[in-house]
Amino acid sequence: MKVLVADDDRDQLSLRCMLLAQSGFDTLPAADAAAATELAAAHKPRCAVVDLRFPTQERGLQLIHDLKILDPGMHVFVLTGGDGGRLAQAPERTLIDAVLTKGSGSAVLIQKLRTVAGEQPHKH
Repeated sequence: MKVLVADDDRDQLSLRCMLLAQSGFDTLPAADAAAATELAAAHKPRCAVVDLRFPTQERGLQLIHDLKILDPGMHVFVLTGGDGGRLAQAPERTLIDAVLTKGSGSAVLIQKLRTVAGEQPHKH
């Protein structure tokens, strides 16, 4: 499954793409909003993992709007280093499948992506 990964922190972008690729996902890395929308239009990923501050929260929310305009069915997962609860009050919340806190580990994100892909949960 194709996953757009949008983060303006290139180290985080590389690491997240590597982890997702190791889990079997086809990643499309984007370090800015223009690249993210171009990749989404060209490759039509089923999911997007978007850094909320891209580089500001307003730009991150705008990117989410732009992605949903391109494909209303795209699943969007937002990563934030701050309080994800603040986003729960934002009108954009209805466009987002889940808000994940950075540093909480990649396992939750990978499991959510596998659920979208239709895979059964892995038992450990």
